[in-house]
Amino acid sequence: MKYTLETHELLLKTIFPDAIDGFIDELYELEEKVCKVNEDYCNGDLDYDRWEFKHKVFEGKLEDILNPSNPNVLYVNGDPRGYGLKIESEEKNRLFEQDKINIYSDMGGYGILAPELK
Repeated sequence: MKYTLETHELLLKTIFPDAIDGFIDELYELEEKVCKVNEDYCNGDLDYDRWEFKHKVFEGKLEDILNPSNPNVLYVNGDPRGYGLKIESEEKNRLFEQDKINIYSDMGGYGILAPELK
């Protein structure tokens, strides 16, 4: 079975049943912003304090979008070389082992919230 955006959206809705309407579009917009800020910081165009502030804002927006029962499972990555919005690897593993939900993941085992799917 091919992993599609539709599959991904259904799995995320199963994981986050209280997510806002249109959450998938909101996630992809936030992903772009996170990646841009990480890239700007890496290139020296943004100082650490501003970068850290923006990440706190992103964390709040991510919680607002998904309304998780446990916000600690969400992770905003600060590394510009990877995806920006993730599910912690322990939670990703729990979802697979207990709930049989196999969400798109990266090499580090993190669940990816807004992957590039062709």
